[in-house]
Amino acid sequence: MPAAQMWTTVPGGARVGVGSHTAAQHGRQQPQRGGYVPALALPAMCAADSVETPRIRVLDVLGWAEGLRLVGRPVGLDRSVRWAQATDLIDPSPYLRGEELVLVTGLSLADAAACAEFVRALAPARPAAIGYAVGVVHESAPDELVRCANDTGTPVFEIPPTVPFVHFTERLARERVAHRERTANGHLLDLIRRGRARPDVLAERAPGLAGAGELAVLASSAGDAADTLDSAEDTFAGAVDERLVVVHRAGARPRPDRGTYGMSGVGAVEDLPLLIEHALSALDLAIRRGSPATAAELVSIEALAQCLPGGYLRLFRQRLHEPLARYDRAHHGCLVETLRVLIDCDGSVAACARTMYVHPNTVRKRLARVRGLTGKDPVVPLDLAALALALPDTPLSEVPVPADGAGLPVR
Repeated sequence: MPAAQMWTTVPGGARVGVGSHTAAQHGRQQPQRGGYVPALALPAMCAADSVETPRIRVLDVLGWAEGLRLVGRPVGLDRSVRWAQATDLIDPSPYLRGEELVLVTGLSLADAAACAEFVRALAPARPAAIGYAVGVVHESAPDELVRCANDTGTPVFEIPPTVPFVHFTERLARERVAHRERTANGHLLDLIRRGRARPDVLAERAPGLAGAGELAVLASSAGDAADTLDSAEDTFAGAVDERLVVVHRAGARPRPDRGTYGMSGVGAVEDLPLLIEHALSALDLAIRRGSPATAAELVSIEALAQCLPGGYLRLFRQRLHEPLARYDRAHHGCLVETLRVLIDCDGSVAACARTMYVHPNTVRKRLARVRGLTGKDPVVPLDLAALALALPDTPLSEVPVPADGAGLPVR
């Protein structure tokens, strides 16, 4: 029985063809046992050629509908998904282009031999994953199908009767349209950031921001979380340097549901170039330390230490931290501890002594020892700042060293 051709309209006005072959309880037309290739193949090729493909992983797809369930080993979850292809051919490889979700009802997979043959034929086509519709032929994905697929690095997931195959093609089509829009928006934001476009042109593309007294910017490391950030009418989201940048009204404070992010301060429309730059810089800091950051946190010794190239930071450690650590190990001098407390006490010797329950002269003697070992006087603010850079939380062994010595000063 041939597949009926259907068309669906996605945001942006694009019309995408999908094959209709679902059993009654799945919304899939029942194909003959020999299988067929639905009319989905041609639209899949056209869509791939006309729109840049967003980065979608198999792991992301598993969260697209209630009841989708990974079976077998957790292999290949980071594979990219380009499109979805429904078929029940034993060898669908001639009709695939790679990175598809291959969706099957199991009509041609009657036994273990058929499952093994299907996987052998499919492997050269580089599928993203195999989606198996339960409740048509089997109540669960056949063990042999799962085992053989996992052996080739291909993940298998089960699709419940409540999720039609068209759900995946429609979602992928929407993701493509949204990705294209975010790319165009990102180009405008980058022009504004670089001073090559006026900030007020944003109001023409984002009516929800027109008349906003104050704006703020969020930059996220998770472009795939864009749907949680750019759905509101009073936001404008775009991809800048592979990072998601969201302009929003001050006080709205959107938050991505995954990844980390950086936040700018608040400013007027004309401040947008700086706000974008500050949000991206805060994101860099957030990525380095593994937690969200704000622009206000950029003006700190801790932020400066996080942003230093590994070679420079290692040099600070070698010249300023290691001599103190060696002395403490040999003489129990408490120099590093005293230096940390002094920094916490804003350089006050008296406050440091009270915190450590020692006489101020004891602190002064230790600081004199620090000066003798490092050449830096802790009572001088600039020297104390240099010593603070040498005492980050990251152990010295974990500071990366560029293979070519990049980042080290040239003598």
